[in-house]
Amino acid sequence: MQFSKTLDDVREQVILDDEHKWDAIVPCRQVLLHHGRLYFPQAQQDGFDGGLGFTPWALSQACSKLGMPAQYIKRCPPRLQDENFNHWNRQAEIGRQLGKADWDPDAAWLIRSKGGTARGILSPKYAKLDNNQLLEALLPVLSGTRYQVGLIQLSSESFHLRLVDPTISREVLPDDRLMVGVHVANSEVGLRAVTVDALVFRLVCTNGLIRRINHKSLLRQRHIHVSEPKFQQMLEAAIGEAVMVAAGFIEQMALAIKTPVPDPEHAIQVLAQSWNLPQSTTEMIRFNLLGESVPDTLFGLVNAVTLAAQRLSSTDDRFELETLAGMLVDTTSSASPAHCLLRRRVLEPKKAATSDLRMDMPAGSAAGAARPLLLAA
Repeated sequence: MQFSKTLDDVREQVILDDEHKWDAIVPCRQVLLHHGRLYFPQAQQDGFDGGLGFTPWALSQACSKLGMPAQYIKRCPPRLQDENFNHWNRQAEIGRQLGKADWDPDAAWLIRSKGGTARGILSPKYAKLDNNQLLEALLPVLSGTRYQVGLIQLSSESFHLRLVDPTISREVLPDDRLMVGVHVANSEVGLRAVTVDALVFRLVCTNGLIRRINHKSLLRQRHIHVSEPKFQQMLEAAIGEAVMVAAGFIEQMALAIKTPVPDPEHAIQVLAQSWNLPQSTTEMIRFNLLGESVPDTLFGLVNAVTLAAQRLSSTDDRFELETLAGMLVDTTSSASPAHCLLRRRVLEPKKAATSDLRMDMPAGSAAGAARPLLLAA
């Protein structure tokens, strides 16, 4: 497989995405919703006389700041949206003046926009660590390395970059090669921190499997101030660690080929219930498993899951499902008791079912259990 994009392509895509982005710190009392659109003086001064629309994420953030249920507001017609938004914005202002702790303490909002659309509603204390800043810190770290771009995905909420090193790989089955990789992610609008995670990349279908240590990313930098040299050092250390972690995880994936799944259909049902998967994703996992060369193994099941993750419309959802699949493979001490139990339910369904049955039985109902004493009337 030839990787078609380069780091220069990634830089160009980020530069292009930055066009028409602008920010404003606006006192809350100057913010007004009219016909479902956001009005404030700077927007009108910058030529947006018709106000700003919202991305779904930005609307959710605004609702959160005003204590309104976002799903309800999204279903309201514009007139009711206006009435709710403006009423609670006024109440929040009164609450702040009275020093009430149950209102958002920020008297101003950082409104991050792109053209005529608000893409983020944040606190003015939010420290910007934008995609171009992340990339400028990342490129010197990657200079002279063999990394190739396995994925670049930009949306209004997040940035995902998947880097693969083809020289560190293993063919675990005929014509089925796994490669070491690194997954870097960010959000400019408060959806997520900057993260670096270890990645195993399956060449035959470009599946990705995320490996976390103690359920944590190797780097998780919140959007608070950090100096550029320190941030670059943190990135370099995390990427170096990710390579070692991913290389070790490839060995666990090789072991997964020899790990039988006695009842794949039951296993899929268990995962769907435990991970709260929608029916469409569950059906896609079933379909994908039919195409695996070793469908009755943990390797086949995990790859059916990660291939289904590719079909998800949101890259953030894809990343989360790939992370869950990675936890299923994990046999190290970093695996949580909950994931160990889930793994057991997948790999040993009969034993797990017996254990669950015993735990569910009321006291005294199990065979051989002592009968409770009866009080005399």
